[in-house]
Amino acid sequence: MLDVSVAMAYAMLSSYGKVDRGISAAAAFLRGFHATYALTLEERKHLRLLVAARLSCSVTLGAYSYQQNPQNEYLLLHSQPAWKALELLWGHAQEDDNIRLGIQNMFDRACDSHFGIINGTIDCSDISFPDPCVTDPMQRGRVLSDDIMEKYRDGASSQESVGIPSVITFVTGNKKKLEEVKRILTNGADPLSCTISNHKLDLPELQGDPLEIAKEKCALAAKELNAAVITEDTSLCFNALNHLPGPYIKWFLEDCGHDGLNNMIAFTDDKSAYAQTVVGYCPGPNQDVIIFDGRTSGKIVPPRGSLEFGWDPIFEPDEGGGLTYAEMSKDQKDAISHRSRAFAQLRAYLVRRKL
Repeated sequence: MLDVSVAMAYAMLSSYGKVDRGISAAAAFLRGFHATYALTLEERKHLRLLVAARLSCSVTLGAYSYQQNPQNEYLLLHSQPAWKALELLWGHAQEDDNIRLGIQNMFDRACDSHFGIINGTIDCSDISFPDPCVTDPMQRGRVLSDDIMEKYRDGASSQESVGIPSVITFVTGNKKKLEEVKRILTNGADPLSCTISNHKLDLPELQGDPLEIAKEKCALAAKELNAAVITEDTSLCFNALNHLPGPYIKWFLEDCGHDGLNNMIAFTDDKSAYAQTVVGYCPGPNQDVIIFDGRTSGKIVPPRGSLEFGWDPIFEPDEGGGLTYAEMSKDQKDAISHRSRAFAQLRAYLVRRKL
């Protein structure tokens, strides 16, 4: 744990890290280390602190050494990039939740088995993106979400020339879900100039990777309605079961119930899980789909709280103060939920396009 933290700190000071890619450099080393020696969720939670602690040692010892020998300018070689890396990793991240979540998102992505391994070779192209505090106004203070990653991986997208319609249809027949999504999308200082409507649509139940399911589903909805659409797919993923039930949680819950879901991992002490919402946005038929991936880590517990909200009673988020989703108020859940995070990324995308 300490070894990887030290290596990540020095990676931030590499030539790659010095060009506003410090978080990417640290995440790249983390991906390689995690592929050989997998860190636990508890260990990953402390990475930012440990890397910052090592950077603090570097700048402190460097400053002291230079004070003792001011003629030796070599001692300042790593001073400026080290202070810059520390300011980003700890200073800005402590002051701005978006930056802190952006860094955590990058580290989580580096450890996610869904990404980074291509034909047995470690690939880091999906985590090669500017730090959250780069001077580009579009990036400053933004969470490093999947839509930003797509833009920097693929270059200027054909989406750049496609305007945002005045009405976007959220594909759902659930009024409560519509109200929640509208609340998230309209919550901010920068108002949206588009209107969010809704339409119930029976789409085929696709199978496969959640991100691919979301893309295909959104494209089908845009073609069916001949309109700009938003779709949502939610998963509950047990780490001990290699991310199952995942997108099939609805049917697992119907067949097994809350107790049955708990029994699925009774064989192991690893009760860790994550809730995931993948939001798709498509501006119209035959247009590219933009994906926003929101996740909240937690663990599976015996049901507590209201039993009216699907699997909420058995999911206790790490940031929930010991409460399950079902025991939280709407505001408490909105502050940390996977759905809020995914739709907040969509909102940031729409705002950036000056709606």
